[in-house]
Amino acid sequence: MSDTDLRQDLAASFRLLDKYGMSDLTNGSVVARDPDHPETFLTHPHGMFFHELRASDFVRVNIDGTPVDPDVAVNMAVCRPASAIFAARADVNSIIHAHGHGVMGVAALECGLLPISEAAFPFYNDIGYIDGDFYFDDDYVAAIPKALGSHKALIYRHHAFAAVGATVAEAFFWAFQLNVACEIQLRVLATHKKVLIPDPEQAQRHHDAFFAEGWLANGSVEWPGLRRLLDTEGADYKQ
Repeated sequence: MSDTDLRQDLAASFRLLDKYGMSDLTNGSVVARDPDHPETFLTHPHGMFFHELRASDFVRVNIDGTPVDPDVAVNMAVCRPASAIFAARADVNSIIHAHGHGVMGVAALECGLLPISEAAFPFYNDIGYIDGDFYFDDDYVAAIPKALGSHKALIYRHHAFAAVGATVAEAFFWAFQLNVACEIQLRVLATHKKVLIPDPEQAQRHHDAFFAEGWLANGSVEWPGLRRLLDTEGADYKQ
């Protein structure tokens, strides 16, 4: 993937997070490891809104989280956790940290995410949890990749979530699915009716169906269409 393609995917992901209700003013992030320079990754300048980010806006950060250009302001609460995850997961090339309202609601529930919808099944036994802490000190940053483990997503209690992937498209796919799963769960619980929860064997079977032979549950099928959707609304994100 070229630098231009990677930057455009990053900008598209920000625009899509905003479109699907997962932006939070200047808070949150999408970062991506540079395949040509794996000792660095790309992030956005701190203070920009999701809906205005363009491909040319992204800046390079050293793998330790410090900006290559010291005059560029980046969010260290973004870069330090990203550095820790990249160091721990060679398979992860993109990380989304966002504040989708659905996930923020479930992040406050003791039960966490329940396997009660199609969107939730891919995360069955495949999601991490960590208490929220907004200081991101050294010990907390070190705990983040441990809590994420080999999972595709991490819920920060009383905070938000991180979703990871081999590509920006995959990270967005899991971010979207997780927020939908959480929104559905909150709607179901709001009915105050008895919730039908599949037994572990059923839940595992539903999970495995997403990753059966012939299926591509990694965003690669959906991403071209999502990019086309953005193009119909204005392709300035590519600039």
